[in-house]
Amino acid sequence: MPRVRIVTTLTALLALAVAPAAARATVTASNITSWTQANPAAPANNPYLISYDNNPTTLSVTGTATGVSGDKVDIVCYFGSPGALQDEVLQSGVAVTNGRFSTSGQKLQTIAGHACRLRAVPTGAEATGDNNDFAGPSVAVSEAALPVATISGSGLNHGTAYNIYVNDVTLTGYAAWASPGVTPATTAVGCGGPFAAPIDSSFDVGNFAIDCAGSLLSNDLNAFGGRSEVQIDGHNAYDPASAQALFAASGGHAASQNLPGFPTDLTGDVTWDPSTGLLSSTSDESWVVCNGPNEQVQTFATCPGFIDSGVKLARKLTTSDGGRVVTLADTWSSTDGKAHALELLYDDYIGLSGVATGDRGYQFPGQTSFSQFGAGTDLPGPSAAPGSILVRTNVTVPDGAASEAAGAITFGSDPSEFRFVNNSEFEEDNVLSVPAGGSANVSYIYSVGYSVPDVTSLALQAQDRFENPSVVISSPANGTTTSNPTAEVSGMASAGSGVTSLTVDGLSVPVASDGTWSAQVPLNPGTGAITAVMTDGAGATAQAQVVVTYSTSSPSSVPGSPSSPSSPSSPTSPSSPSSPSKAGKCRVPKIKGMKLDAAEKSLRRAHCKVGKIHRVKSRTIRIGHVASTTPRPGRVLDRDTKIQLFVSKGT
Repeated sequence: MPRVRIVTTLTALLALAVAPAAARATVTASNITSWTQANPAAPANNPYLISYDNNPTTLSVTGTATGVSGDKVDIVCYFGSPGALQDEVLQSGVAVTNGRFSTSGQKLQTIAGHACRLRAVPTGAEATGDNNDFAGPSVAVSEAALPVATISGSGLNHGTAYNIYVNDVTLTGYAAWASPGVTPATTAVGCGGPFAAPIDSSFDVGNFAIDCAGSLLSNDLNAFGGRSEVQIDGHNAYDPASAQALFAASGGHAASQNLPGFPTDLTGDVTWDPSTGLLSSTSDESWVVCNGPNEQVQTFATCPGFIDSGVKLARKLTTSDGGRVVTLADTWSSTDGKAHALELLYDDYIGLSGVATGDRGYQFPGQTSFSQFGAGTDLPGPSAAPGSILVRTNVTVPDGAASEAAGAITFGSDPSEFRFVNNSEFEEDNVLSVPAGGSANVSYIYSVGYSVPDVTSLALQAQDRFENPSVVISSPANGTTTSNPTAEVSGMASAGSGVTSLTVDGLSVPVASDGTWSAQVPLNPGTGAITAVMTDGAGATAQAQVVVTYSTSSPSSVPGSPSSPSSPSSPTSPSSPSSPSKAGKCRVPKIKGMKLDAAEKSLRRAHCKVGKIHRVKSRTIRIGHVASTTPRPGRVLDRDTKIQLFVSKGT
């Protein structure tokens, strides 16, 4: 907005009488020409930025602007469409001198968590400054705080870290997470597991189709009676975040965060790729149990302190696919040399508030449409893994609506049960055995997008990450030599996304539910390769190949032997006294390359009958022409023997 000068009429008249004053212009155009963050890993003018909050990262911006020296601009981060425009100011009141402006290093945390259009606008003109007169880059600003929260006050565990925060932002996706046991009620930075949403071209963030996924809280919201979402050897267990949130101080007793035995070993690290804006984080933490009666819901009376459970969790989270996919990999390890039984309730919350919870929709494996579920609804675990649960934040609006989103929860191992807290939240019951001195794993992949087809594609790819597409030829062995004109080929095919098709030397072959398959493949004389190609639900392919030699000589007819057809003692002429009479017999003619109708006539003239006709792919034989026969040409058979024809259908 233009700056307004208030002057008295007298002052204005005096000014005119003395001399014309120099005009004070307002900036009408600007261009941010360079921006540099104080991070040696990130090059200048990079669209991806990251704020490391524990060691504040700064950003410096320079550019050009119209106007006169003394005018000022604000460096503003704009995001959202015109109807839902929002902004954050990186720095205000930056002076323009000789048509240029330059900021001192400003805390990048101010605009962290946003993909936005960075502009220099006249000071105070944020409401009208998001236009092309003020040019600047599109940037995505991620954030990491390791840790983000420590225990305050002067209690026993003052200063102990209990939470981390990581926020990965790209130009197309938003994902953030904290320590597993964090609840929204105890921190301003969301919940423990990933919450994720797509970002559109205006940098509007869609609804969070994935929210609090993978959280492991101190209370299961009564889905299973109010117990902790982690039980180790039958005891409620807590990480630093869930232990901190367990109960507040009351009646002169200390809060759970100040109890003896509180876990103090939380560590975290983050790796960020400046070329893509994608990141991964790792955290390690011990889990404790109460040093008292094992009650379903613990209070100070039953939990006067904590003791180590003998189990530790290492959690790794990684973003991919433009920031719209988050992979969670949990490794539960024994730290006391003993075996441990774990029951884990991985939390899943769908959508932010503002939409009626009854409008959420779920499509579990085996279902073909989206459904709603009431509190306490139990669903059996899947029969196999990997698999995916599709979700929609609002089934009452058309699929792909800009303000909503779809998502997929892909599991690498099969949960034993799903139970709903309400139609916005459900828990996945995972039963795990950690061997003495060893470890066990639980993994999920979360995907988000604006439409169901979009996230379905991402989910199928995620299933392939858990189980790579594979095809194996188990028989015949590579290097086999045979005198049979056909080979029985068998093997296995599998993929996390399912097998959609299999061809063996161009023949379409069905695959059984257990992944086994078999096919009869015609052979050409000599040495050749048999190739199996599998395509899976995600569109990925895999292939296997064996080399087989088809010898037209029987095992007893070795060249040079007395019975060899090439031996003088065993002439091949039909008139040879040693040859069986061919009168009235079916002698398979050479019909390779003939048109089908001509080949059939040739067979009948040779006292043979036309058998099954197979259509096969061929690069060398024209469509509709014979590629091979079974049995092979030259064989002498009983009259009217049926001959199988393999006819080219091209490539």
